[in-house]
Amino acid sequence: MVASGPGGTLANASATTTGSGAASFSGLTLSGTVGSYTLRFESANLSPASSSAIALSAGAAATIGFTVQPSSAAAGATISPAVQVTARDAQGNTATAFAGTVTLGIGINPAGGTLSGTTSAAVNGVATFSNLSIDKPGTGYTLTADASGLAQATSDAFNITPPPATHVVFTVQPSSTTAGEAIAPAVEVTVLDAQGNTATGFSGNITVAIGTNAGGGTLSGTTSVGAANGVATFSNLRIDKAGSGYTLAASASGLTGATSNSFDITPGAATQLSFTVQPTNTAAFGTISPPVQVTASDAFGNVATTFTGQVAIAIGHNGGLLFPGTLSGSLSVAAVAGVATFADLSIDQPGSNYTLVVSAGTLAGAESAFFDITVTP
Repeated sequence: MVASGPGGTLANASATTTGSGAASFSGLTLSGTVGSYTLRFESANLSPASSSAIALSAGAAATIGFTVQPSSAAAGATISPAVQVTARDAQGNTATAFAGTVTLGIGINPAGGTLSGTTSAAVNGVATFSNLSIDKPGTGYTLTADASGLAQATSDAFNITPPPATHVVFTVQPSSTTAGEAIAPAVEVTVLDAQGNTATGFSGNITVAIGTNAGGGTLSGTTSVGAANGVATFSNLRIDKAGSGYTLAASASGLTGATSNSFDITPGAATQLSFTVQPTNTAAFGTISPPVQVTASDAFGNVATTFTGQVAIAIGHNGGLLFPGTLSGSLSVAAVAGVATFADLSIDQPGSNYTLVVSAGTLAGAESAFFDITVTP
């Protein structure tokens, strides 16, 4: 006996006739490819005979396998074409009666990625996964397929590539710093893709500028840096004016920018003195009013609020008409938060174009504007 059809195999296909001339085929089986078959019976010296059509259908699911393999895709993008997993019977036919749930997972995970998408119930033995994605770029990912009662299947290897850069973020924030000194640690700005991965292929320029200018300061240093593997490091940024609540803004062409956390710029050490309330014209022996004020500043003109040293005051240009004038009052005053106030100064001799001078240790001194001492009424 032989079978005619798409690819079947007969077992126990020979038999001997009995005395009645009939042959009984005990244990006859037909296996192989699903389809329509006919059986042909042959015997020596007899005309052959053929059976009516026999439909061979798939057996129960015995294995699963990837029939559409996962292809390389960008991180976060849908893997296309849709991955397919097929259940097969022991002969390799699609087990069309199988309607179980097939679950996918990551097998080899070179970058610690996460698989997103949905499990799929098989339809006519085939499970289709149309919304799979992986969030981390990496080379050599594989997927695994599981279905209850069947051995796990593993896909071919595929890659997840970096997606395009979309935005920048501050990965090392600016910290509070003294005026004129480099902000440390160095400010760092990183370029990310839409999934939050570092866009390591980005090498364009990233620029930083003052966002909120809390003290009217100027940002100096290298403010535009080419990214290396998606990261730009700003190692010498400085702001000259003290203020509380500065921010920096980072930008790159074609990308969404970012604003840093707020930070403060504090005054530096005192380097110089200046008159912030000048002496005014006053009658001889009268108290100069309003009180003269002298302020200690750092090299950038910020009030040196930590300075509490003694500030001495004296006559600079002595404009006494008949006799040189004499300055009276508290001639040495301790600064409070960088400001020394002289509340009881007076000069005894009338004259024009007097000036006062101030000094404090190694600080640069200052001379006041001209003022007059008039005749006492």
